[in-house]
Amino acid sequence: MKFKLFLVVLSIQSFNAFSATSDVEKITIFGNRVSQQSGQPNHIVTREQINKIAPSNLTDLLKHIPHVQLTETSLAGGLPFLSIRGGETNFTLIMIDGVIVNNPTNSRGGGFDFNQLSLSIIERVEIYRGGTSAIFGGEAISGAINFITKSTNSNSIAIDVGNKGYFQGSASVSQQFNNTSALITVSRQENKGLYDSYLKNNNLLLKLETVSKFSKHAMLATYSKQNSNAFGEDSGGETFALPKITETRDSSQKLLSFSNTVDFDNSITMFANLSLLDHEEFIVNPGIFDGVLSGIPSSDIVSRYKKSDVDIFATWGVLDNWQLTLGANQKYAKGSNIGTIDFGFQVPVDYTLKQKTSSVYAESKSTYHDVFVSIGLRYDDSEDFSDELSTRFNINYQLSQEFNFFAVIDEGYKLPSFFALAHPLVGNPELTPERSRNQEIGLQYSADENQKIYINYFYNEYSDLVDFDAVLFTSVNRSNVTTKGVEFGLNTSSYSWPYLAIDVTYLDVKTDEPNIKLRRRPNWFGNLSLDFDWNYFTLSTYLSFKSDFYDSSIPTGLVKLDGYGVAGMSGNWQYSERIRLHFAVSNVLSKSYQESVGFVNDDALFKFGINYVFK
Repeated sequence: MKFKLFLVVLSIQSFNAFSATSDVEKITIFGNRVSQQSGQPNHIVTREQINKIAPSNLTDLLKHIPHVQLTETSLAGGLPFLSIRGGETNFTLIMIDGVIVNNPTNSRGGGFDFNQLSLSIIERVEIYRGGTSAIFGGEAISGAINFITKSTNSNSIAIDVGNKGYFQGSASVSQQFNNTSALITVSRQENKGLYDSYLKNNNLLLKLETVSKFSKHAMLATYSKQNSNAFGEDSGGETFALPKITETRDSSQKLLSFSNTVDFDNSITMFANLSLLDHEEFIVNPGIFDGVLSGIPSSDIVSRYKKSDVDIFATWGVLDNWQLTLGANQKYAKGSNIGTIDFGFQVPVDYTLKQKTSSVYAESKSTYHDVFVSIGLRYDDSEDFSDELSTRFNINYQLSQEFNFFAVIDEGYKLPSFFALAHPLVGNPELTPERSRNQEIGLQYSADENQKIYINYFYNEYSDLVDFDAVLFTSVNRSNVTTKGVEFGLNTSSYSWPYLAIDVTYLDVKTDEPNIKLRRRPNWFGNLSLDFDWNYFTLSTYLSFKSDFYDSSIPTGLVKLDGYGVAGMSGNWQYSERIRLHFAVSNVLSKSYQESVGFVNDDALFKFGINYVFK
């Protein structure tokens, strides 16, 4: 039925395209295939904006992004948990230059550890709120984030130092050889916290690009190695953790990708991408004593995830105002787990799981007068699971020069993680995919590039969610969650000084079990920022806030944590054409607050840095 509906709508859209007489509206492609259309709830953070915020790391940057909820268990070495529109952290697809890097072997079901990436290799960040399974396949049932790495014309050295043992240094060198350009970037970050907690991260980026009149070929290689030490998830942090022993996590990630673009004529462009991902993680968990909830035994675990991905697609400008994309994808993944859990005697928890997914997809985009319509369809055939069909329909209507209206409907799915399927103690090979149905509408007012106001309403249904059954002591499909809410944003400036930005999200989450409260989901959260420019100096101030929310730990059980507001500021001084000096202070008032139970933040964190650009 879905496929027939798609053909009917596609036929109608084709008719509209043939009968259109107005000028075509420009459609810009970001990442691999997701299109950014005026009025859609997508957000882009440029390198210029990153420099203005001067975040200490990637998680700090993500906390400034509108309508994205991110919490950490510890400021040094802890785990970050990101949620878009009330979804779980593993409902958000994470990409580096369009390559998916979620790791389904971890206990978070594929949630990404953003501490693995250094800010120094990032050129911009693209955030897509809402389901995009029809574009990318599984995992993207509440949103997607694409980290775009530096361009190949970067030459710079940067050093940042601060309190709490903070240090970050990076160097980028590029070279041009006729039509070929090369870039290498190296970076290191260190940070310390309470009870010997720390984070150490090393990143390496290598890029090669060859550009001719009708083609572009690129190679990307990244390597990251991370060492961290902090109290584990659900431990209760430095306040409640027993034993008072931190968890050690050592991980490495290697990514290699090749992308090729060929323009055959003015209307057809072919793309071919090949990527290889290798992630390895070693965790020594000291365990958690019994508290209000049952404790967790100590464990030593080594997990490894390897994935190869081939993606081939073509875009065809059928008419000036109608574009069609057709593609195919094949992914092969292998995950393994080696280690033991201590129940008073050592219990092995070894497993190996392989998974192959073949996909075909199509996307049609057209403009008719002031109406833009896009339709996406994706068919996935995964071994050991039934075939899946994901759909997405988006319409934009330019009501006037200032007002734009949009609506989106999509359906998607997410395969159970390797951990949930194959773990010897809690895994269940009979699990079925988690599913989503998302709807959203929005209205945007834009007088010019400095005056924008928007409001979006979303409604998401997640079903067959994977949950742990304590009685059966295994993972099961049983939970259903509904999230709905409103996103409001305002960006305005008067003669470019000062610049005011406000984003506020209202979120209402309901489960099919009234007594169940989902963690880290405040009803209200947002940011307010005010920027001032004086010649070569920019001062940015901000306030991030959230209302009360529930969290849980083994020592305390489920508790409600107080909401809070955290203020900060940053400054940038363009001392000369090549030298930029900057500083940043977070939690400038030293407010005491908790993002997770027992992990107390009560100090102001500051840093100073210099960036030197050379030719």
